[in-house]
Amino acid sequence: MPGFDYKFLEKPKWRLLCPLCRKPMCEPVQVSTCGHRFCNTCLKEFLRRHTSLYIRVLPGAFDNLLEWPFAHCVTFSLLDQSDPGLAKPQHVIETFHPDPNWKNFQKPGTWQVSLDESSLGFEYPKFISHQDIWKQNYVQDDAVFIRASVELPWKILS
Repeated sequence: MPGFDYKFLEKPKWRLLCPLCRKPMCEPVQVSTCGHRFCNTCLKEFLRRHTSLYIRVLPGAFDNLLEWPFAHCVTFSLLDQSDPGLAKPQHVIETFHPDPNWKNFQKPGTWQVSLDESSLGFEYPKFISHQDIWKQNYVQDDAVFIRASVELPWKILS
């Protein structure tokens, strides 16, 4: 992978490391929609092969109102953009049930930020192959739509 392999006088801060190669970023690029940063080459190589989805619990203003650990069912849906009047949409759907014992689903702020994989969240590294994404109408006008939904208990909703 292309990150810098140099020896540094001080250990680089975690925010300067590429999440893909885990090295200090080389020619960093920022994804405009979410703000994540990667090595330019790492991101291009990663996107060339497959589409992945990732969930990570981050601190929020209402954390004290929620029950922890996070144990709510999460569903990702890649939406088929075909005209529903012509054919039934063929959405790609993956559902995830968090393990409440995992460190990454505990209340944010109760553990230190690290690059330890057990604290980074959960990923569908191969949610859909690039070959399959073009078989249906998942891409239209250079855009895809992914719906993320979290099944919340009624006591939170009321």
